[in-house]
Amino acid sequence: MARIRGTDRIHETEDGLQGPELALKYDEMQRHIRDRGWLREKVDSVRDAGISSGRVLEAGCGPGYLGLEWLVQATGDTTLAGVDISPAMLDRARCNARVYGVASRTGYTVGNILELPFPDGSFDHAFSSASLHEWADPVRALREIHRVVRPGGAFCVSDLRRDIDRTTLQFMKANIAVDMRPGFLTSVRSAYTVPEAADLLRQAGIRADKVTAVQMGLVIAGRKEKKS
Repeated sequence: MARIRGTDRIHETEDGLQGPELALKYDEMQRHIRDRGWLREKVDSVRDAGISSGRVLEAGCGPGYLGLEWLVQATGDTTLAGVDISPAMLDRARCNARVYGVASRTGYTVGNILELPFPDGSFDHAFSSASLHEWADPVRALREIHRVVRPGGAFCVSDLRRDIDRTTLQFMKANIAVDMRPGFLTSVRSAYTVPEAADLLRQAGIRADKVTAVQMGLVIAGRKEKKS
């Protein structure tokens, strides 16, 4: 296996996984991850960031499993809006929302993270997972997520981490379909380290409560400052 730890970051793509066939393969991979319980860490990260109810955005939602797993645990009359660059991914997300029985509480919109199609302060909270490494301009993307959250609202961005330990990397690779493994390794090579993610936040002018390493990646979490 190609060495990952200690390597320079290699940019992947901002195009996302496009087309029905790739969306279906990615859906199958994410469903497998969900069924093994490996989304739990990400759901916990979202909840630990203070995101448990309200009108919430999932940016780069893909087939929707993380947001849907979170939504079924949410309190009150919580709603979830998903945005993704790929129409095929959103077709999968809508289908999955129906299976989860929460279609009436979800809405999915085609959009680019660099120019989110929502007014300022549209959401109580926002989160994103497994997309940071794909963003062509991560500083602008982080500002966009921050922009659409109301003052006082929470945000949480999680992703892979380029310097994950070799044992974890091998474990993750072994539990991905063979034809998806090259893309997974490319994603790891294009992921950020914790110091690099913290530097992106500094460039964006966004204050986060924490930028931390977790077993399978990293988590950025914070709250948008209230207006004085």
